[in-house]
Amino acid sequence: MVSRFLISLLAGSAAHAAIVRSLDEMKVIEVPISQQGLTRIKVQDDRILHVFGNAGEYALETDENQGQIFIRPTPLEGTSSKPISFTLTTELGHTQDLRLLPKDRAPEALVLKMDTTLQQEIEQERRASAPLFREEVESLIFALQEERIPLGYKEMPISLTTLNESYQRIRELQGQTLRGFTYHIQNKTQTPQVLSESDLAKALPFNPNKIIALLLSKKTLTPGEGTEIYVVARAN
Repeated sequence: MVSRFLISLLAGSAAHAAIVRSLDEMKVIEVPISQQGLTRIKVQDDRILHVFGNAGEYALETDENQGQIFIRPTPLEGTSSKPISFTLTTELGHTQDLRLLPKDRAPEALVLKMDTTLQQEIEQERRASAPLFREEVESLIFALQEERIPLGYKEMPISLTTLNESYQRIRELQGQTLRGFTYHIQNKTQTPQVLSESDLAKALPFNPNKIIALLLSKKTLTPGEGTEIYVVARAN
């Protein structure tokens, strides 16, 4: 009884085996498939919209609820199945060329997924190009002034190396799209010091092109007087 149970269990696992490949629009993905059975093809966390290819080379069934397709080779009479080439597109805008190689083997599902590193790069680009709302920037400025941590942000530890910066960084908040900084500046000269937003943006220790907003508590400092500078920049 135990042996039969184990054999049954292993057979069930094989039936649900899958071939996993990373999406790559720059190359053709080659995958062996069953010559007789249906091969299920799905895109992880996405839905297949269209399939372009020679319909005479395969029989195609679709599962619109799950956004996946099923393919079976249709060889000409008296010949073996030849490779099937087609292109699929997805709801999220992915395009993938496939070359399926029919073999005498059991059917396995083909799962296409986005490479994690590439997905992170795309997400960063999306965030960088996403429009920023005035209210979101102003809300972060107010949180810096009031020394609050707004929802969706976390306070970052301040490195000791910041003590050597011309403008001392005393606080940093980080969110998905924005970062907020509080700097302290002190007039250590014997004459009044006039501050300028444009000059400060160039002097702060990161790319000025990423600065979205900069607020000065005071623009003129008397000798020995200090003030805070609040900066909002893009998170990436």
